[in-house]
Amino acid sequence: MKAGRILFILLLIIQMNELSSQSKTVAGLFPAIDHSGKLTKKVDYSLYYFAAVPVLDFSSNEIRNETYLNLFYLEQAINYSLNDFWTFTSAYVYQLENVGDKLFSQENRFHLQAKYSKPYAKFKLTYRLRFDGRFVNKPSNDQTPFTSRIRYLIGLNLPLNETLYFTLYEEAFFNTYQDASVVYGENWAFAGFGKNLNQKNKLELGLLYITWNTGTQSWFNQYYLQLTWINQLNFSKSTNS
Repeated sequence: MKAGRILFILLLIIQMNELSSQSKTVAGLFPAIDHSGKLTKKVDYSLYYFAAVPVLDFSSNEIRNETYLNLFYLEQAINYSLNDFWTFTSAYVYQLENVGDKLFSQENRFHLQAKYSKPYAKFKLTYRLRFDGRFVNKPSNDQTPFTSRIRYLIGLNLPLNETLYFTLYEEAFFNTYQDASVVYGENWAFAGFGKNLNQKNKLELGLLYITWNTGTQSWFNQYYLQLTWINQLNFSKSTNS
């Protein structure tokens, strides 16, 4: 479990740095749907939808109720499995931020990614590198500039018995476009437990930590209770197709 300890230490260092300079902290709920369908032995599609809903604001001395839809995210992807280890993905994403606010933003995004998964005797490690091409509409001036970033994820999946498993990941976001106000712009980290309900369905429940670099050494820290329904179907007529 050396890799798991390294991941935990890295996550702890990142979070300590961000919390030491935080400017806003909220907590809330994060429902998600992760659906995929196998089309052939090597090709499948996937849909990943979620909503990020802050409920409590801890930024002041008094905890305040603050319920709003911070993020609404719709991802549609096509995945190609080169072999048992490598998977390549292209996807389109539509995202809304600060829904209900007069200055809410909407984003059209594409991403290209490579994922490498390596099973070991008792656990599986996953590494993912993703390029995001983003068209974010800015309500303040009604412009939609193109920006880009690189995202790197490392994750772990540890079976506990025939139906239960433990999972965690850490993902860092780095802006790559010219004149970006910050390079290290965002971080997501998750730890939780999953249950295999049957061959097609799983449920995962855990804690998701998101932080955004808002500039001038300040961060928007978000803690969510995440519940994900994972549904996997197989439409291929033959595993050899």
